[in-house]
This record gives sequence, structure tokens and C-alpha cells, in this order.
Amino acid sequence: MELVTIEAMAERAVILPQAGCQCLSYRVGTLEVIAGPSAPEDCRDNPFATGIPILFPWPGRVAGARFDFGGLSVALPVNEPGRGHAIHGLAWKCAYRVTRRGPYYLRAELDSSASPELSRDWPYRFRLEIDYEIGDGLRCRAAVRNTGDTTMPFGLGAHPYFHAPVGARGTRQSLWLSVPPAVSRWPLDDSLIPAGAPEALSGKYDLRAERLLGDESYDDAFRLDPGRDPAEPCARLIDPGARVAIELRADSPFGDLVLFAPPGRSVISLEPYTCAPDAFNLAARGIASGMRTLKSGESFEAGFEIRVSAP
Repeated sequence: MELVTIEAMAERAVILPQAGCQCLSYRVGTLEVIAGPSAPEDCRDNPFATGIPILFPWPGRVAGARFDFGGLSVALPVNEPGRGHAIHGLAWKCAYRVTRRGPYYLRAELDSSASPELSRDWPYRFRLEIDYEIGDGLRCRAAVRNTGDTTMPFGLGAHPYFHAPVGARGTRQSLWLSVPPAVSRWPLDDSLIPAGAPEALSGKYDLRAERLLGDESYDDAFRLDPGRDPAEPCARLIDPGARVAIELRADSPFGDLVLFAPPGRSVISLEPYTCAPDAFNLAARGIASGMRTLKSGESFEAGFEIRVSAP
């Protein structure tokens, strides 16, 4: 598998187009920001454990790996067998074709009609383009076009993993987190599926102001203020020991954010989503989930950015 490196000044990123167009590494000077895999091949065996997986045509879980849309009942591959769900889409396991490449940028394309496995598992045709660009931050932009004949439901997300602590001198317990534009939180059942409409923020889930991580853990989905300024961070991770802050910015279509800070692992993930987990089934129940649709020939585009700054 060919690794593609893009660089600008003191910044460097490594991308693997043949395994979901995942970014495996983002380095600023001597600071490795992304918690990447120990070997590129690990992306296939553990696709959601490291790096920056791209989540499409849905982020999060689809309950029971099934949903109904437009009179069609769709059965998806179960890739979370312990819970019986389909998680994080299908594009993560596909090989992308590089269409544009330069010293500080990369564009790669996934055409679903060219993949028999993808065509079997997802009954809608699409073309997905991923653009990476580096320089004063790492930017990722996705553009999707419905190339089929029927309206397609979809969601888009990413799963960036960061070291916790970010630098060598700090500790996980000393990190600070914030999700400034959060307005509510999705209540999750025991299998991590939203049980209903979003609820008010309280306790450890009120991250509108900076909060010490300590020994807490998170696997939670937040709804963001629809009127937020996309030029401002929608999430921050601060490491006082390294004297750095990692900021996630995302275009306004990213209306949800998942915070994943698992116990027993030195990683934190700040995940921008255009919809809630289980968005297709929530929408079928009449709950506003952020699920989007594209008619035949229509397109959608949105991006996010990771930037390292002073705290």
C-alpha cells in the first residue's frame, strides 16, 4: 500500500488512499498530533482505532444494521457483532483513486459503481472525493455526488484520534476539554444508540467551558448550535504539560460532535458528524437527526480542520 506524504514548512501528514483515504499521521515540528497505527496494515484489521478514519455514508451506529427509507428496507453488514450494529459506514474499507497530488495537497476519489462489494452493501450509487491540504493546520474536505437514479440518504463524519497526553510531559488526567457550541446531548442506551431527542447539558457533559478530564471517560454525542461560527473551534483539547491546544473547526453542516475518551487508552477522539448516530432510524421516528438526502445528480460538500495552537 502506497503512503502519500504532504508537507508545508514544519507540518507533515501521511495518508493511505488504499485504506479508506485515512490520514495516519499529522506532525507539527516534533509534535506528533495524531495517534496513528503502528503499521499501515493495521487500518484494515482495526479501522476505527487510530488515525483519522473517514465515515461515510453514515457516521456512528445504525441500530440492528437496518433502516427503512423511501419504501426500501436496507440491511447493512454487521461490523459491531457484540451489539449487532453497523458502525461508521462503508468507505473506510475501500481503495480510493488518487486524482490530484502536490507537495502540500492530495485529492482521491471513490466511485461506488467501481466496487462490487460497496455496490452490494449500499443500494445507492455515489462518487466521494476527499481533499487533504496542509499548512497552518490540516484540512480535510469531502464532496459527494449522487450518481444513481434514486434519492440517497447519508451522513458524513470523521474520527480523528489524538494522543492523550498530547506531549510527553503531561498526563491524561491533566488534559482539559471543551465543546463550546454544544447545546444538548443525545441520550444513549446501553448499546450506544440514541434513545430519544437530545437532552439538556449537565454535570460532566456540560463542556461549553473548559473541563478537566481527570479520570472521566466519554463516548457521547452532542448537538451543536446551528448558528455557531464555523471559524471558531467546535472542540478543544488542551495539554498544559505540552503547552499546546488542539482545535477542531468544522463547517456548519457538521451539526453534531462525538467525544470519545475511552478508559484504559491514551487517546481522545473529537469527531465531527453531519448527523446523529442512528440518524436514519431517528428520522424515520420523526426525530430531527441531521440525516441528509441527495436527489439524483445532486452534490454535497463540507470540510473540517485540525489546528495546533497555544493554550
